[in-house]
Amino acid sequence: MRKKQKEEARQEELQAAGNQSWSSRTPEKEADEAEQKNIRGSGVDYDEYNMGLTEKLLCCVLAMGCLFVVGFVFYQNIILAGLLSLFGLKYLKIHKKKVIKKRKNRLLLQFKDMLYSLSSAVGAGNSVEKALSVTLQDLQQQYSDPNAFMIKELELMVTRLSMNRTVEEVINDFAERSHIEDIQTFGNIFEIAKRTGGNLIDIIRNTTQIIADKIETKTEIDTLIASQRMEQKVLTVMPVGLVFFMTKMAGDFMKPMFTSGIGRVIATVSLAIIIIGTLWSRKVADIEF
Repeated sequence: MRKKQKEEARQEELQAAGNQSWSSRTPEKEADEAEQKNIRGSGVDYDEYNMGLTEKLLCCVLAMGCLFVVGFVFYQNIILAGLLSLFGLKYLKIHKKKVIKKRKNRLLLQFKDMLYSLSSAVGAGNSVEKALSVTLQDLQQQYSDPNAFMIKELELMVTRLSMNRTVEEVINDFAERSHIEDIQTFGNIFEIAKRTGGNLIDIIRNTTQIIADKIETKTEIDTLIASQRMEQKVLTVMPVGLVFFMTKMAGDFMKPMFTSGIGRVIATVSLAIIIIGTLWSRKVADIEF
């Protein structure tokens, strides 16, 4: 009897503790936690890119198909060409880096436009918080695409400001996720100026001018080396075309390269030189600021 009473008392204590812990999680707290989780998860990390299944398949098919053709031209052997085509799987990483770089370049251009509008809004006497809302309206009229990166970021900033976040927090969060040096520098300077009472209008204008000058310089350099990049692409394709042409026009002359061991070694070394030359030339033409 006593044992049964002890078990009932223990169950009542556990139930009371459970009710107490449940009552401590009020709807307001749960809503606040869900809100914070949603805010943290809604930002885009511009250093990451998740490819869809269709995009992955398309990249693999194109890269492996090109390598298979190149391998068959140099080896005239389906098995060796198939083995070479497997390296096309590595193109997924290359494609991902290219997409991330293009996305960052577009974001930086849109950020420059945002700063022009923000500078005008702040210069008109608006607070930075109000100026961000005005800038959002300006960019929505300026860009035909409602899913433009900067429009989405401004919408997120305005939403977070309405949730009593400070403007320094929302700008620094965007700067960290952008992984762009100019935007991160602006975020750091803006935070210091906001705390110490610096001239925000001059800071925004100076940052805009610096970014605009860098973009203009990079555009001029890209224009100057555009012809060299085309030459690099032609020089990459020419050896493959030359081997294919010689194989069709002088098959007996090229036959030892496809049937003997030393010929296969020569073909492999030639392919390696072409690939190394291509990667090196792209590295030289890829100018970072």
